[in-house]
Amino acid sequence: ECGSKLCAEVGTADIWLCPNLDCPAQLCARLVHWCSPGALNIAGGDAAFVSKLVSHGLARDAAEFYRIKIAELAALPGMDKLSAQTIFDALTASQKRAAWRTLYGLDIPNITPDAARALCRHFTSVDNVFAASVERLTKVEGVSAAAARSLVHWHSDGVNRKLVKRLFKAGVNFKADLYATA
Repeated sequence: ECGSKLCAEVGTADIWLCPNLDCPAQLCARLVHWCSPGALNIAGGDAAFVSKLVSHGLARDAAEFYRIKIAELAALPGMDKLSAQTIFDALTASQKRAAWRTLYGLDIPNITPDAARALCRHFTSVDNVFAASVERLTKVEGVSAAAARSLVHWHSDGVNRKLVKRLFKAGVNFKADLYATA
């Protein structure tokens, strides 16, 4: 969509990806994933809504969701004050979701919901997950070597580390409840 030359995903020959992280299609896909029922479960955060936010400059990453004002939502085409309040409330509620959902919502390659749950149970916080080495991560039952390498690689990128800090500062839950399932 953005015109960048595609490249093969690391470790595969048949999955081609756009290397441009600012590609509008990739940006929307990451934000839709963050909103999805399997991740932060933000009601109303579908592809059409995310596309509106991106095209109006209101969100370029997940942390920006938590800076949006109700008036900005209500000003979007097809939105009124009631629907803006509903989405705002869904965004606010998402900040308190289980930490494994935050980890899974980051859309790190090879991190499945089950792996995210296992990691958060074992390390008790998303920060502790990111502080672990590949060796420590692979000792967690249900976490593959590919998932561990992906996680360490993802967090080694400065842009991703800044995103994590901004999400934490925005009040997104990073502390695992050992009994959380939702």
